[in-house]
This record gives sequence, structure tokens and C-alpha cells, in this order.
Amino acid sequence: MKRWAASAVLLAVLVAGLWCFTTGRTSLEAWRVPVDYSDDALFTLGTLRAAQDGHLLPVGPIEVPELGAPHVAGWNGFLRQHKPQYWLAGRLARAIGLFPAANLLVLLTTVLAALAFLAVSRYFRARPEWALAGACAFALSPFFFYRSLSHITLSNYWPIPLAILVVTWAFGRNGLAPGSRRFWVAAAITLVAGLHNLYYAALLAQFLGLACLSQWLVRREGRAALGALALLVVLFAAVLADNANLLLQLASEKPTALVVRPYGNLERYALKPIELLLPIGGGSIVPWRAAGATYLGKALVRGELGSVYLGMAGVAALLALVMQTARAVLSRPTRPLPATALALVWIFAHSVVGGLNGLLGLTGFVWLRASGRYSIWILALVLVWGVLAISRTALGRHRAASVVAAAIAGAMTLADQLPPRTRAGAIREMGNRVASDAAFARSLEAALPAGAMLFQLPVVDFPEGKPILAASDYEHLRPYLHARQLRFSYGSDKGRPQDAWQRRVESLEPAPMAEALERIGFAGIVVNRKAYPDGAQELREALAAAGRLEGWESPDRDFLFVRLTPEPSPQPPDAVLPPADENEGS
Repeated sequence: MKRWAASAVLLAVLVAGLWCFTTGRTSLEAWRVPVDYSDDALFTLGTLRAAQDGHLLPVGPIEVPELGAPHVAGWNGFLRQHKPQYWLAGRLARAIGLFPAANLLVLLTTVLAALAFLAVSRYFRARPEWALAGACAFALSPFFFYRSLSHITLSNYWPIPLAILVVTWAFGRNGLAPGSRRFWVAAAITLVAGLHNLYYAALLAQFLGLACLSQWLVRREGRAALGALALLVVLFAAVLADNANLLLQLASEKPTALVVRPYGNLERYALKPIELLLPIGGGSIVPWRAAGATYLGKALVRGELGSVYLGMAGVAALLALVMQTARAVLSRPTRPLPATALALVWIFAHSVVGGLNGLLGLTGFVWLRASGRYSIWILALVLVWGVLAISRTALGRHRAASVVAAAIAGAMTLADQLPPRTRAGAIREMGNRVASDAAFARSLEAALPAGAMLFQLPVVDFPEGKPILAASDYEHLRPYLHARQLRFSYGSDKGRPQDAWQRRVESLEPAPMAEALERIGFAGIVVNRKAYPDGAQELREALAAAGRLEGWESPDRDFLFVRLTPEPSPQPPDAVLPPADENEGS
């Protein structure tokens, strides 16, 4: 036990240190700057800010009064996973601040991934040095650095090694008999997995379903089949609980454009096996790294390139597994196929372009559109197999040689996978943008009464809106992250009829638009200048000509504020604006 604890502490310190060094978070000043402050990272920060303010609870509907003005932003028409984790992170943000908490959240995901891999591989009797090397490769994967803060729910892949343990038990000769000690451990792991990313839970559900069928139809083990089925129930219950707000929303309202995604996304974001082998960008040291650039330039359909690459260790383990499987197939008498190979066959059959996931999509179920994300499951499977295979070789029986080999393999793997270190200048540049937004929010709060409403231009759908010129889709959240007593028009889930008025008011000429907003009760307009070819100069001049003269820009000039004079008795938008088109908001 002491050796395990020492290995775990060593691993946690190593992984945390490598992450801090790579991201440049080696000082308190750097820790006050988020590792990302653009695109989808702003969505993550906005969600964490809502949790910090107490609007996001582990269960129940999500409503954010600071957004969606003059209404309250409803966040129940879109998948928002990890609510318990966000709730805990929100409490942490209250104590140490929003951006340090966000950075710590990313760091914790990689440390947990390393510890989970270490625990599972040691349970399977891998040698400590190879378990440590595999844990580093898994925790600091290209997938992790690609996702990072932007897709924090995907970065939280640490339950996957534990899920592999559950699947191994479920397929085992004795299975998971209900009531046994293993069953309760597996149930706890399954519950945790269900409260994490939906993609990872979906693949676990498939494996549990296959285990149930295998135990029932092949081995005729009814109790084992029942155990796998019970775990499926636990998993579905956890997923449903985590997404209860969305399910209730869909049950009470007609489906909106938000939840309807095109079938083509299943092909665009499907798993493409070649991408498992090719590094895209970064500082990879594999001899075939140039092939990644060639593929990037010639690929006709580009999905989430960069995250699928398995890294040097993952590729080596995958190729070794393929060779062992081929030897098993060609041997006489035929050897048993490696269980890991069978698992990969299922993943490929389900996830590739035109696979089972595409077939399922023909029924209208297109929610699991990005099956390329199962590459992290593939990485976990082949790394666990790889460290076990090496541990059982002659090398693994010579301790000194095994330790040296594991150290060399681990160093080469990290050299291949770790991205170039974030420059101090890049951190300062991002910190200046953060500071600019904070100063802009303070200037607004100093000039406006508490609870003042600000209309944001241009109108952008939330979430998954479209970028406009140089403005990314979530940039309207930037002032919200720093304000404490203001309300913003942006940020309510798209597709809700009550928010369709924003498009109508945006279509008005500047003078009547300002008048309408004042009658609704808005105290100002915040314009993202990057979304206008002229930096919104024409709009500013038109508003000034209409008598709205007072305004100022953020220090970095990304945002423009124009003051309005709200009427003391505001009216609802539909009472101020012309009648809506009958198709508006549909």
C-alpha cells in the first residue's frame, strides 16, 4: 500500500509539474490568466461563472438572471453535462477566483486521468515503471491538450480506465453477480461515468450491453447477465439525472433548431482510422510527422483534427496489438484473439464513416455526432494492453533494465506528445485582454445603476452561434465574466420564441432601434467592434446623430459602449416592436 501511495504521489507531482511547465503556469501572475480565453473556452468560463454565482446546481433547471435580459436566460435546451462538477468548481471559484479555478480544473482532469490509469494497470499486474509511463502517456495525451479548457467535459476522460476495468469484469468468466463486492465497486464506477461525458458513457453502455448478451446467450450465466443489465440501468439513471433539465424542456416544448443537427455531421466528425496515426501540428518527433501536414492539406472532409492522434506510445501499442492479433488468426491451432482487439473491432465498426453510428443516425438520432472522440477510449485500451504486454515479457523480469527502458520510452512519448511551451509573451497578451475586459466591466458598473440592462450587438445565437468576421461566437460572454451587477441580452439558449425579439430590434435603423431599446428598459448598447467591417464606426455615428452621444471603448478597443436613457416604466419587447413573423423563432 505504501508503494502504491508513493507511486501515486510521484505520478501526480510529475504530471502536474509537466502541465504547469508546458502551459507556462509557473507563477501566481500566470495562474490568474486562464489557459484559454477564446472560442469555446469562453463557453466553459461562462458556465463556471454561472456556477460561481449559484445558478448551476447538481440537478434541476438552470436559469441565469444576468443573461438573456430582459428575461432570464434559460439553459435547459442544450446538453450541459458535468453539473455536479461545475457546482463544486463554482464553489472553488468563489474562494480563489474564476480564472485560477478554471486552470485548476484543467490540471485536476489530467492528474485524475494519470491516477486512474495507474490504479487500473497496477490492478492488472503491470510493472510499476510501465504503469507510470503509460499513465503519463494517457494523462498528457494529444487529446487532452487539444480539448483542455475549451472542451472541459471531454478533457475529463479520467473515468475511462475505470470503465475498462468494469467491462473486463462484466465479460469475465464469473461476470458481475448482483450483490457481490465487485458489483458494488462496478456500480460506483458506472455511476461516476454516467455523470461525465455522454460520449464516454455511451460507449460504456454499448460494452455493458454486449457483456449482458454474451453472458446470457453464450455462457448461459443468468446472474452475470443480470449484473451487466443492472449496471446499464445505473448508467442510464445517472445520464438521465445529469440531463433531466434538458429532458423536461423537450417534454414541455416542441423541439427547436437547437437540438436538430444534420446527418452530415456524423460523417464529418466520424472516426477516421488514419487520423489515429498522424500528428497534426504540435511538436511531434515521430519520423512520419510530415504525413500529418500532407493529410491536413489534402483531406476533403476535416473533422476535429489534432485530437485523434494517439501519440507515439499509442501508435506503437496499436501496431503491436494488430501484429499479435494477426499471429493469433494465422496460428494453427488458432489462438484466442486478444480481448482488447475485439473491443477495438467494435469501436471501429460503430464509429467509422458509414458505420453503425451512421446507420443509427438514419433513424433521426444524431446526438452522438462526433464518434472520432472515441479515440481516447482507443488510447486507453491500447496503452493498458501495452503496459501489460511489456510487463509480461523477458524485459519485465529484469527490474533494472525494465526501469531504464520505461524511463526512455516515457521520455520519448512525452517529447512526442507535449506541445511547445506557452510563451510568457502569449500569457501576457492574453492577460492584457482579460484585464481590458475587467476594466471595461468596471467602467460600465461605475456609470450605470445596479441591475442595468445592456443590449449586445450583433445578435448572436447561443450556444453554437456563427462567428461574424473576426468575432467568435462566444465573445459576448467576455463582459459578463467580469461584471457583478449588470444584465446582458446575450446568453439564453437559442430557439426560444420569447427571445426572437432581438433579431427584430437589430433589423431596425439605429435611431428607432435605440428608442425601442429604451422603451424596453435598456441602459446601453455594447457592440463587438470586431464583428463590423468598419469597427462599428458607422453605427456609432448614426447613434450619435440620434442623440445617443455618450460612449466609450474598452481599452483593447474590442467593445464599444453607447449609453441609452431607459424609460422609468419599461415595456415588454412584444409591446414595443412590430408583430413578429409567424416563422420567427421556429
